Amino acid sequence: MNNRSEQLVPHFDRLPEPEQIVQMATWLAQAGLDSLELTNEAAGLKLRIRAEQMATILPTAQAAAQQADVGAGDVAVKTPYFGHLCLTHPSSDTPFAPVGTKVVQGKVVALLTLDSLQVQVTAPVAGTVVDIVGQPGALVGYGATVMQIRPD
Repeated sequence: MNNRSEQLVPHFDRLPEPEQIVQMATWLAQAGLDSLELTNEAAGLKLRIRAEQMATILPTAQAAAQQADVGAGDVAVKTPYFGHLCLTHPSSDTPFAPVGTKVVQGKVVALLTLDSLQVQVTAPVAGTVVDIVGQPGALVGYGATVMQIRPD
């Protein structure tokens, strides 16, 4: 494993607490993943988390939370994964959604890159981009706020 990967993968030397396992399963489901397996043969540890059933429940809960945010003002655009934040299209250097841009729900407003993997960050609601808080190229974690949208 190279140094870059070692920085991104946490050390697995003991089993997580039950609450942490539930949180990991939630993150997996929100990221659209169905399972995760961690193994540390030297310590004799193996943890397998399956989030298949949660994947059907979470989209409804997320939609309800986003509707609640709409009434409260600006809506945060949060990352669905971790990686380096890319606010411009990689092949054209055109910004995805600069401040003042009108976006529709589901529009790609940024990318997360990790080596050759690219994950889309999409607008949770239709509206106008009012603030960009993420820094281009910054390594961001799951659920990090990268911009704010004022709903139409």
